[in-house]
Amino acid sequence: MARKILVLGKDGAPMLLTERPAADEVQLQELMKANPDLLPTDEFGLTGPLMVVGRETTLPSGSVDLVALARTGDLLIIEFKTGPQNTEFRHALAQLLDYGADLWGMSYQQFEDTVAHRYFVSDHCMDERTRGKKSLEEAVRAVWPDLTDEEAAQFRDRLTAQLSSGAFSYVVAAQDFTPTMTRTIEYLNNVLSGPRIYALELVRFEGEMLTAFESRTVSKPQPTSRVSVSERSESKLLDGIADQAYREALQELLDNCRSLGLRLELGTVGASIRLRVREHREPVSVAWLFPPGVSGWMGLTDLTLGFDLTQAERAPSEMPVLERYAEAVKKLAGAVPVKGSSLKAYHLAPEVVVRTTHQIVEILGQLVAGVGGGEVT
Repeated sequence: MARKILVLGKDGAPMLLTERPAADEVQLQELMKANPDLLPTDEFGLTGPLMVVGRETTLPSGSVDLVALARTGDLLIIEFKTGPQNTEFRHALAQLLDYGADLWGMSYQQFEDTVAHRYFVSDHCMDERTRGKKSLEEAVRAVWPDLTDEEAAQFRDRLTAQLSSGAFSYVVAAQDFTPTMTRTIEYLNNVLSGPRIYALELVRFEGEMLTAFESRTVSKPQPTSRVSVSERSESKLLDGIADQAYREALQELLDNCRSLGLRLELGTVGASIRLRVREHREPVSVAWLFPPGVSGWMGLTDLTLGFDLTQAERAPSEMPVLERYAEAVKKLAGAVPVKGSSLKAYHLAPEVVVRTTHQIVEILGQLVAGVGGGEVT
């Protein structure tokens, strides 16, 4: 039985729409390509809005229907199934994996040159924000103008890491899926540890004076107990630390950060620890970690605790909590202020971290409580 939706106009007049198959699935393809925000990024665990970086992009194995990037640097490859048969579905799925293999191993610069820049200067690019842009960085700043320098660096790191690992997000979009098709996607998501595959229905509703379209996720990866790519990267980061006492102190710190609900963002050489705030969708970085002898973002080394003033401006009501957090870190014996940057932060050498691990965990716990309504003393 066809599903129905009721739409109320500005004057309150009801309009009843009924689900109707599209006469031409190409229409649905073009609709999605022209309106990538139809993709339900929240269900994909990604932060929107998306930035399209490829449409009908030619790769060695064929032309990709749509390539997009999330604000975090996560890469999506979208392919449309153009017929009801299982053979069409299998073809779309195989094409997605072929395209992933083409992109796998590219450097950031190669991806920028062969995918993003080619799209920005092509007739396919209809987004005025990115049309004609010469680099990904220019496009990123245009699509997400509130992106901080740290987030821009993390975007580049995340995309670089995904290109290296091939752990992309794949979307098969169609007017409908059979149980056999969704079962195949469930199976692949269960046995694959890196890539994530989604089945997305595009549903058309029609009424006397109005046509509407809905995107509906019908299959997606389920939570798994296997070790994630992020956890493997964290282990690799810690395994590179020769000092056992320091390594164990950092492991304890990171374990407690997870327990507190803090988010660990792994980059190419280090990581940032991020705090969710109520006023903004994107979290605020409250710590940065780099291996001994390695200089990371803004020249930071070892462990740095504090916050980015530019990020904090997004959540002004949380500023007093962040300020008290920084003051608590300042009181740690051996904390050295970071100078000449937009950070209100303090560097902690390895020996300081080993000596004050429990105090650091307590301060971070007070920070999380403070954002939830408590105090950081």
